Amino acid sequence: RLLEDGQLLKYDTPPRGVAPSDLVGVVVDDAEADFTGFWQPSSASKKFVGSGYRHDGNTGDGKATARFSARLPHAGRYQVRFGYTPNRNRASNVRVEVQHDGGSQTFTVNQRLIPPEDGLFLPLGVFEFRAGPPAVVTVTNHDTDGYVVVDAVQWVPVTR
Repeated sequence: RLLEDGQLLKYDTPPRGVAPSDLVGVVVDDAEADFTGFWQPSSASKKFVGSGYRHDGNTGDGKATARFSARLPHAGRYQVRFGYTPNRNRASNVRVEVQHDGGSQTFTVNQRLIPPEDGLFLPLGVFEFRAGPPAVVTVTNHDTDGYVVVDAVQWVPVTR
């Protein structure tokens, strides 16, 4: 089953992820995020950002929160993208909240589906952000039905 899901069971050389610096916009990797609760580092999936990603151990208890925070280089509109590694054992109901200049918006993400942006990121929408206060995306495992995975968040500037 692990092989069918594309999970690595052993490897001769460590897996390599996509370097955040090779991606457009502002990218905050899970290594830079703030975590509460249980989050297990992993690099078993084939494709990810940085040196790996984290998962909640399939607890679904609402005690695990990941907060991705970035200082954007200028005020304006940005497409916010949420990065995760998909799999059949992932949660189909992950709550992701984007805090932006107009308030906040919460999304439900099905992590069983492959993210459309290079298999790494799911676009959540385009939002206005001010310069100065950090742009924040928060992920929780409250009442989820599988493993919750966090890999990175990307803010891509949008020209009008």
